[in-house]
Amino acid sequence: MASGAQASSLRIRTYFYWTASIALTFTVLAVGKDLLLPLVIALILWYLVNALAQGFGRIPFGAWRLPVPVRFVLSGITILSVLFGLSAMVTGNIGDLIEVMPVYQRNLEQFIVELFDRIPIPEPPTFRQVLEGLNITAGLSRIAVATTGTIGNIGIVLVYMVFLFLEQKSFDEKLRALVAKNERRAELATLIRHIESDIRLYIGIKMLTSSGTGVLSYVIMKLAGLDFAEFWAILIFVLNFIPTVGSIIATIFPTVLALVQFQSFAAFLGIGLGIGSLQFFIGNILEPRLMGSRLNLSPLVIVLSLALFAAMWGFVGMILSVPIMSIFLIVFSHFPRTRPVAILLSRRGRLDAIRSLGGDAAPAAGVAGDSELS
Repeated sequence: MASGAQASSLRIRTYFYWTASIALTFTVLAVGKDLLLPLVIALILWYLVNALAQGFGRIPFGAWRLPVPVRFVLSGITILSVLFGLSAMVTGNIGDLIEVMPVYQRNLEQFIVELFDRIPIPEPPTFRQVLEGLNITAGLSRIAVATTGTIGNIGIVLVYMVFLFLEQKSFDEKLRALVAKNERRAELATLIRHIESDIRLYIGIKMLTSSGTGVLSYVIMKLAGLDFAEFWAILIFVLNFIPTVGSIIATIFPTVLALVQFQSFAAFLGIGLGIGSLQFFIGNILEPRLMGSRLNLSPLVIVLSLALFAAMWGFVGMILSVPIMSIFLIVFSHFPRTRPVAILLSRRGRLDAIRSLGGDAAPAAGVAGDSELS
């Protein structure tokens, strides 16, 4: 009896510690927004610079390879150039879009009112009131404020990145100091490489699929003659980091603009079906095949993380929420104590067999060798 009571007490304490840790973590994230958000962006850019530098190192020049400092300089210049170019394009387009959006909004309201006037069904009395409250300009203004605010923090982000690169040099020394035994150190180093490989796989696939969606959507919109096609393509690229919800939002905006701009259901349906079909194929067929089962989050986790990070960090938090939770899933899946958390975060409770610290992990609920596509 005493043994059972002790086990029950231990479980209660464990649940309490987990709950308290989660609550404390999100409290710190919310309170420390101004400090932590630039740090998270710096970590992502730091990782991208490292990954691109490794890619430059694989470029063959006969028997010669680019020196390590040159690789990092080239990768840093490449990423920053792309970011500044996209930022300039977004800020330029969004200013013009906000100026003409009231005209588009009035056209949309008039178009919908005329449509309902032609339908032999009495118009609901609150319909016009709801329509008058439609304010697309406010939503775009919030996106503009978030974008300019993020760009304004670029100086802080660059400072963080400099210190991250300085800290990177001493990582191996710290690992040797933390783990005295050579075997244990080698095992930990192998585990870190596995985690890094999974994170690189996730980020690489998301960048590939989101870029492909943005480029192909741009082609569709440009061929249709839609205004601000470049801006919508960038927005589609960014929002595709948010599964399902982001794809829906990214499809709605240019589709509604097509209806207002062309005053035609044919253009509305054509652009909507074109972008929607593209989103469906890449998001539901291509990406799961590339990702496999272990890197897919539960839809409930996606919705909750979107709500939490949006409340804490605003629009930028929404963009970062799913990548952050996916990285948590990857890291948790490599440790026996946190693997149950990874299973709860996953889409169907299925994780590929992963080498963890302390040896190969025992399979859990369809884990071993599972390659089922989700």
